[in-house]
Amino acid sequence: MREEILRVERVTQRRNGNISLDNINFCIYKREVMGLIFLTSQGKKELVDLLCNNTEIIDGRVYLNKQLVNSYENNHSGGPNLLPVIGKNSGLIETLTVADNIFVMRRGLKKYIINRKLLQSQFFFWFEELATNIDPNSLISDLSKLDRCIVELFRAVVAGSKLIIVQEIASFLANDDLLRFYELMLYYKEQGMSFLYIGNHHEEVFHICDRVSLMKNAKVIRILENDELMDEKIKPYTISFDVRESEKQENQGRGILDFYQVCTEKLNKVSFSIKKGECVVFLDNSNEFLSDFLHLICDGMTPTEGMVYYDGSLLDKGKSKHWVENKILQISEDLTKDLIFWNLTYLENLCFLTDRKMKNFTLKKYLLESITKEYKEYVGKEIYTEDIRELDIRSLYNLIYYRVHLYNPNLLICIQPFAGLDMYLRRHVVQLLYELRKKGITIIIWSVNLADCLSVADRLILLEDGKIKQAYEKDEFYYFKEKR
Repeated sequence: MREEILRVERVTQRRNGNISLDNINFCIYKREVMGLIFLTSQGKKELVDLLCNNTEIIDGRVYLNKQLVNSYENNHSGGPNLLPVIGKNSGLIETLTVADNIFVMRRGLKKYIINRKLLQSQFFFWFEELATNIDPNSLISDLSKLDRCIVELFRAVVAGSKLIIVQEIASFLANDDLLRFYELMLYYKEQGMSFLYIGNHHEEVFHICDRVSLMKNAKVIRILENDELMDEKIKPYTISFDVRESEKQENQGRGILDFYQVCTEKLNKVSFSIKKGECVVFLDNSNEFLSDFLHLICDGMTPTEGMVYYDGSLLDKGKSKHWVENKILQISEDLTKDLIFWNLTYLENLCFLTDRKMKNFTLKKYLLESITKEYKEYVGKEIYTEDIRELDIRSLYNLIYYRVHLYNPNLLICIQPFAGLDMYLRRHVVQLLYELRKKGITIIIWSVNLADCLSVADRLILLEDGKIKQAYEKDEFYYFKEKR
């Protein structure tokens, strides 16, 4: 009989007068990786908070390690469960060493004088067989994203955790790093540990999990067993990402961005040409290519060798510093944090870049009325919103992408546009990208995993160790679908 590690039994929770978790049922067994896919994002934050902190519920019970830790009968929190969560937001202390984070910053340590040699010997005692190249004396601030995740995993192991929550790591770990972390997960699974793996895309989750729960609108709607982890079984719960062929626009054959044998600290003789109107996905397996690329395009960085041409002209240091005026825009991964001005109205946010396009002149009333009339067709009455904090996440994405649509740049660089989004919002972003393509805007998508990027792309360029490893045309994308 399998040993139960976690059981969430008929849990219902209400937050701010709304149902945040609706009759949730699932369990996790010893030596199991249980997947959790949120088809809609409702309930994601609340479920993690419930498992970690035993937040108040109005119905149901939660058992951890066969102990009742939360119940509707107790109308107060039973205290945190101290379940480790490995994800984008690290719980490590940047200014301390690896060994300090693993051994010193743990519950129950009563020593006041720390023996550094002892900490180092403990580290190798615990982890030498894993052939890790992490130096226990390194500062956390000096580690890569992968090494930080590994240190958090090691800290959970030393603390004796039987269950670890792994949350959306495919959104920030490159593919090779992700596979390395999967190896460690499977190793510790064989040692008796269990994992709750939260992801957004079924192809990623199916790769590592033994069973998978599907959540939609704060409910568990289906649990897929191991022999059901296949595309056919999840297809009834997914939506199509295809956009009508009539909405696609052929590129005009003219180069908008050209790299010729470009070298920097992280780029090694990189050459490519992107045509006007194309959508090209760069898949960065080493997760280190992006910073130098952005420095070259937007920060005035000069390559040590080679040349960069933009719209037929050499992109020199002076020109690249004025990237917005050159009609180059970026959409960052955390776009609602970086690109929304909360003290401005919807219309003021929408027109934020257009005043720069008009040489910083205040837009005249007749222009604002014209913009309002045009974009009301896209976003509806939300265009009249005074306080944009009232808007949901879909509406905020509309605002940002239609700001680009209005500005109409030559080139748009999207960094991880699908990271952390539920299925319905990912599909909506695909549609927003196609709306930009219909205007002839060239799009570069920068990603560390494929997710839904191929549904909108014309070409895929694989990057590894500062070089272009391979390029694929649209009719070759089937290779990746079969491989995954």
